[in-house]
Amino acid sequence: MFKKSLISTLMLLLYASIGSPVFAVAIPSFPACVNPQGTVKASYDSGTHGIVGSSAEYNGSDKVYQLDQNGLVQCFCADNGQGIQTNWMKAAGFSDADIQVLKNQGWIYVPTGAIWGLEDTPYLAKNTDYACNGDAGGSSGSSSGSSGGTGGSVLGAATSAVAGLASTGNILFTFGMSTVGLVLFIVGSLFGKEDKYK
Repeated sequence: MFKKSLISTLMLLLYASIGSPVFAVAIPSFPACVNPQGTVKASYDSGTHGIVGSSAEYNGSDKVYQLDQNGLVQCFCADNGQGIQTNWMKAAGFSDADIQVLKNQGWIYVPTGAIWGLEDTPYLAKNTDYACNGDAGGSSGSSSGSSGGTGGSVLGAATSAVAGLASTGNILFTFGMSTVGLVLFIVGSLFGKEDKYK
């Protein structure tokens, strides 16, 4: 009975010591570009635009929707109907660990939004594809130029510093689980040998 209790206690202690990192950031809900919401911050019927994480130039229409103080949605629509939705959220209060967790989920860290026509604060952005039928945001008409009085090209300039590939997996968790397995194997082997000699 003592051996089983000891093994159970060791398993719980080892598991608790290597538990998964706690994710303290709540990701806001982003509406889809096919049904855009929020206030139009910028709207361009045509032109060359940048997409975060890519050094390519994209030709088509582009709309940016301000959702709240911390979130925006960029709806780019190429002339051929292939769209790219970029969800933007401010990351000023995020810890390095939270940023890394989000990067592992495909988010791109942008040290300053200023080069994208946003506030001079860190952002995280994530791209997804959507079908747009040749018009950003799914509507049939849009006004040219910038809306919302921001001036300049909001999210329109391609950045020269392209973010690298997001890292994947969690090496700490994998290493921890391997360690737990090894320790339990050794403990089991020791107790198994002890029983043979009694």
